[in-house]
Amino acid sequence: METFDIFFPIFVLGLMAVAVPFGMMFANWVLSPQTQLKNKIKTDAYECGLSKVIGSASERFPVKYYVVAMLFLVFDLEVAFLYPLAIEFLNGGWDLFIILMVFLLILEAGYLYILRKNVLNWSKISDRIE
Repeated sequence: METFDIFFPIFVLGLMAVAVPFGMMFANWVLSPQTQLKNKIKTDAYECGLSKVIGSASERFPVKYYVVAMLFLVFDLEVAFLYPLAIEFLNGGWDLFIILMVFLLILEAGYLYILRKNVLNWSKISDRIE
């Protein structure tokens, strides 16, 4: 194989990766009415249906949002670890059964801990943590 046969498709792909987004932006610029840019209402900040932003960007959020986000990540990682094990079981990989049981035991201990601490109760989490 020649070098041209290897690098030409990569070059064309890179060229398309640059040309398509710029082509779309150019088409949007040409086809959109320019009067929208002069409208004061359309240039104002818009947040959650409010026409005027209330408060500042340095406002503190309750800790319960971060707790829920961390719990989501933990249980999301659980699925990420369990999926390859399930695929391996389909191929007859029963030697991983003990590893799976240890993983699920640790996960269940964490789940029981957060149940005991009442973290999953949204109304009580802000009173206890903050």
